Amino acid sequence: ATVDAILLKSTRAMILTLTSSVTKRISKSIAPNFLRWSLRMHESLPASFSMLPLAQRLVSVEAQEDYQLIFSKLKGHTAHDRSMSGQISSAWDNFVDKAWDIFFESRHQKLNTDQDQQTKKQLDSETQTQLKSQRKKNQKLQQHTRRELHDNEKTEYAELANQRVQLLDQYVRPALLPTGSEQDFNQNIFTNEQNDGQYDYFVKWIRGEYLIAKYGLAVQQAVKKHPALRDDAAGLNSVGDTKSIYGEEVEVPLDLILPKIDTIIDAFGMEDWSRSKVPVSSWVDADTNSHDNLSIKDIIHNKLHGQISYSGPLNAYFEMRRREDSYELWNYNYIFGLAQYLLDRINDMDSIESVPVKTTILDVGAGDGRLIYFLRRAMHEIRTSNSSSTAKSINLRRKSGKSNRSTKAKMKANSQIFTMPTLIATDDGSWKAPMYSSKHIEVEKLSAVEAVVKYAPPSPEQRLEGGSSRLIVLCSWMPPQVDWTADFRKPQSSIHAPGESGLGIVDEYILIGECDDGTCGHNYLTWGNPDAYESEDGNESSVPVVPYVEDGYQRIELEDLSLLQISRFDCKRSSESKTVSFRRGA
Repeated sequence: ATVDAILLKSTRAMILTLTSSVTKRISKSIAPNFLRWSLRMHESLPASFSMLPLAQRLVSVEAQEDYQLIFSKLKGHTAHDRSMSGQISSAWDNFVDKAWDIFFESRHQKLNTDQDQQTKKQLDSETQTQLKSQRKKNQKLQQHTRRELHDNEKTEYAELANQRVQLLDQYVRPALLPTGSEQDFNQNIFTNEQNDGQYDYFVKWIRGEYLIAKYGLAVQQAVKKHPALRDDAAGLNSVGDTKSIYGEEVEVPLDLILPKIDTIIDAFGMEDWSRSKVPVSSWVDADTNSHDNLSIKDIIHNKLHGQISYSGPLNAYFEMRRREDSYELWNYNYIFGLAQYLLDRINDMDSIESVPVKTTILDVGAGDGRLIYFLRRAMHEIRTSNSSSTAKSINLRRKSGKSNRSTKAKMKANSQIFTMPTLIATDDGSWKAPMYSSKHIEVEKLSAVEAVVKYAPPSPEQRLEGGSSRLIVLCSWMPPQVDWTADFRKPQSSIHAPGESGLGIVDEYILIGECDDGTCGHNYLTWGNPDAYESEDGNESSVPVVPYVEDGYQRIELEDLSLLQISRFDCKRSSESKTVSFRRGA
């Protein structure tokens, strides 16, 4: 019975293995043709019956399996090479140690029989010099060995990356260029403009697949070398599990969650990348005169306008996070820079007020709420640091015996004027951003309009009665082709009496993301780009006053902050994300 059971189990395992192998072979042969068929049939079928998402998923899965297979082979080969190198290095070290032990032992015996102290000192000096020299030689040898291993590893990973790109090419080329002719290259994938955004989704998908194939291994090495690059969700999720030596709950330090900008640049090899935004109109790509033997990179960049020619590991990093709401890589420098800017702005606005003003900082479309979480902690650290510096200054005054009455009065006055702002994150949940279990992160479910209405400051009449407050709005990567800023600039009185004129609801709003010619908001209604103006009657010869100017707001470029930003679509020729402030006039 036992033998029969073993035979039965073995037979089942063989059948499962054979079935799996056959299924994989079928999938690999079907995937390219299925993708090609899905692209051709997409516009002929109702959106609910489209097979294109399924075809894309099948290609992704099959390509990833192929990547794992060739990586496993390379990993085994590399491990063997490293083992051999380690054996050679150890053998050499042992040989040197033994040789020098013998050398020093004989030298020591010789010196003991030598009665001339001067000669002994000279020999000791020579020995020490030789020892240091040999140690330096050993160190150089080890460094050279490590450098060779590192260079070999980079070469192997580069070769592996090229193999991954070739595999992806085999899956997608038959769908994009069925006959390989110039006609295929010039023909649009979707001829119907009303494709429910499926074309953009397809380009986004194939762009991501290429970036992961090309730079995925480099990203893995970068994250391994710089743990702060791990998705900051890891740090946030561990907040509740971190205890002090006294058993109290503590939050993970920000410098362990947020990478420094220098770390990001070094990890992803961005030393020669532009740190400023270059207008799209200034971008120049090389002409593709011949359509013969086009690489998959050329097809995606030139035919599909996928913008990958100037991309790198950073862009693959964003794609590998597999988050639709991930566009900005929050880093330590930017968060503290923005926190300091907000505190300074509140101080500036408070300086012209006769009574203390309560400030609310509202993040609309906040997604997972990380920005407000980071800003709250950064502001607390900044204020704590400033308070400590002030207290230290007072203690020094006391020790010197000088009167500190004026200092006390100044501190008392400042404490009456400045109060820490209230920071609130809101989002309607439409982007399905992940929600964290930490009690330190709360996202109120409100749309942008609902959030502004709920937290709008009182009207000027109410302010005179003592209910003085202000509202600063943050918005990171506003959805494309929509404009929330018009609601930011509506008069306070219009909330209860539509049509009324007056000061805008928001004292200042700060937009983070692509501006003027990008995909954040509306390029004219939000940013005031005249090239994006569309007249209702078709007469676009004269562009009216841009909306934010007409509503009494001034645009301020926060260049110092923009230089600290790292975003999903940054590339070698342009840094795409900026921080721009719009301030209400008097």
